[in-house]
Amino acid sequence: MNIQLIRIDDRLIHGQVVVGWVKALGIERLVVVNDGIAKNSMQKTLMEMAVPSGLKVSFFTVEEAAKNCNASETHEKSLLLFSNPVDVLEFRRRGGVLNSVNVGGMHYCDGKQQVSKTVCVNGEDIEAFRELKKQGVELEVRAVPGDVREPLEKYLTQLKNNP
Repeated sequence: MNIQLIRIDDRLIHGQVVVGWVKALGIERLVVVNDGIAKNSMQKTLMEMAVPSGLKVSFFTVEEAAKNCNASETHEKSLLLFSNPVDVLEFRRRGGVLNSVNVGGMHYCDGKQQVSKTVCVNGEDIEAFRELKKQGVELEVRAVPGDVREPLEKYLTQLKNNP
């Protein structure tokens, strides 16, 4: 698989992804990596409805993605979508190859603290980001391709593990 971008966005498939990233990168396949959605036919059907015709979409559990994304012989330009950094870390632990992660949208809910306009994190997210960084993964915050790239690590030292 020709992975162009690995993105964390808790909304997964939506306008910023389809209009912004897909067009900017010439993406041919979206790959949603989420255990719950991969096992739920209704969720998959709803997400497929948000995908324009001509754009392919696949749904994998984290384990399936780690196996299939590295072993795939397809040369389609692909964008991997994760809803959280814990799944990205598990993808890497299971053998998924990644050097860089785009952190796009992680919305506020109870127990999270806001670190940028589009990113809110809890203790589990912080630990996953710290571990990814320790493993040499570049973490950049950017909602859309035209935004300025910001390194997520500039926020990590300021964060408390338990917001």
